[in-house]
Amino acid sequence: MKNPKILRLGIYALVALVAALIAVNISLAWVYVSVLTQPGCSVPQYLDEMDPPEEHWLVTEDGHSLQAWYYPSVNGAAILALGGIGGSLGDVLPPVRPLIEAGYGVLQINSRACAQPPARVTLGADEVYDAAAGLEFLLSRPEVNPDGIGAFGFSMGGVTIIRTAAQHPEIKAVVAEGGFDQLGKHIVQSGADHSLPRQIFLYTVAGVFWIQTGVNPWAVSPIDDLPAISPRPVFLVYGEYEITRGGGRAQFDAAGEPKFLWVVPGGDHGSNYRAAPDEYERKVLEFFNQTILDR
Repeated sequence: MKNPKILRLGIYALVALVAALIAVNISLAWVYVSVLTQPGCSVPQYLDEMDPPEEHWLVTEDGHSLQAWYYPSVNGAAILALGGIGGSLGDVLPPVRPLIEAGYGVLQINSRACAQPPARVTLGADEVYDAAAGLEFLLSRPEVNPDGIGAFGFSMGGVTIIRTAAQHPEIKAVVAEGGFDQLGKHIVQSGADHSLPRQIFLYTVAGVFWIQTGVNPWAVSPIDDLPAISPRPVFLVYGEYEITRGGGRAQFDAAGEPKFLWVVPGGDHGSNYRAAPDEYERKVLEFFNQTILDR
């Protein structure tokens, strides 16, 4: 018969090991989410060889003041531009220079990490407040035709634009590049063949995100918002190496008509414009020219 004392020590050691692993898992997830949602605030750079934009501070419904750069409209139409975690000011994605050169007004909005007071980045959840404030600004501009407002988003910005357009019919056309289909699914990477420890960590990340931000990641679901945009047109852009993990085809299927999907050959997240710059500019300009210009 085994020594009861040794058996108890073995059980205690096992419990301690499990507790330590749980603590490490939660700690790593906590740090990861903290860095993701509080990325810091970088200094934006103006677009080269272009007149500096007007600077405005937009007040959001949830009480934050956000820096925005506005290039006034020449042709009566205007684009609300939202970027990834770092915001959309300056020469970053989405690429707005061709739109400005074509006469479109463009409003770029900074990251929530740079807000006053600073706020957590929530990957397309609370960012809808930022987009709504930007839309209100464009509607207030006398040079902007209220029926000529479109939206252009990259990554988190694409998610935000879809979710905002579903609630605001004033947005007449949407270009969304590289966004996920549902945040909870995206975090836990549903369908991927992960080991059990990896799966546990990813679900912990999703739970910690919920705790830190107050946002249920499974409720941030642009694939469920897309149908509400119809009959306004939607143009989805994905690189061939990102479309599966972003659920691009499923989102296209979920959207109502009119809808368009461009899978960029050789493109990946953040590199689609570099992979096909001329075609990218042409497709985006043609889309907005046909949907919101001279309405």
